[in-house]
Amino acid sequence: MESVMAIFKGAEQGKRENQYLTGEKYFYGLGVETDVNAAENWYKRAAKGGHAAAAYMYGYIMLTGLSGKVDLKRGNRYIKKAADLGDRNAVLMLARNYYYGYGVKKNDRKAYRLWQKGAKTGCAEAEYYLGLCYEKGIHVKPDGKRAEKHLLSAFEHGFTVPVNN
Repeated sequence: MESVMAIFKGAEQGKRENQYLTGEKYFYGLGVETDVNAAENWYKRAAKGGHAAAAYMYGYIMLTGLSGKVDLKRGNRYIKKAADLGDRNAVLMLARNYYYGYGVKKNDRKAYRLWQKGAKTGCAEAEYYLGLCYEKGIHVKPDGKRAEKHLLSAFEHGFTVPVNN
């Protein structure tokens, strides 16, 4: 419990990492009661200070409405901020949002570029979606060899395709 209190104290003092960790504790109920609204508040504070993972989590809460209200515009703004700061999850989510037009104007070019960015970091899921771009001709000419290269790389890096029963 002492370490939780030290994290909270650092958060109150404005330490970004502690603000993020406080958000995590409230979001997941680690040492405290789960409180998504409190988590949202701490993530937002850390995100405003430039913390990538906090920006992702704040955007995620906004996009999903976990705190009671969906705000697609604000959610995507923070997801983009997190992606710009290098958060891999944010890069993937923003790419999907552009591809499907979720809260942003549908834009295959931006989705493709984000999947490309993720693939360059070794992200298996980004490799998979980049492979699909080449397979289906999403923003690029269909190219079977490139599709196969990226799809194989995704599977070699542990990506598995979700299956609905």
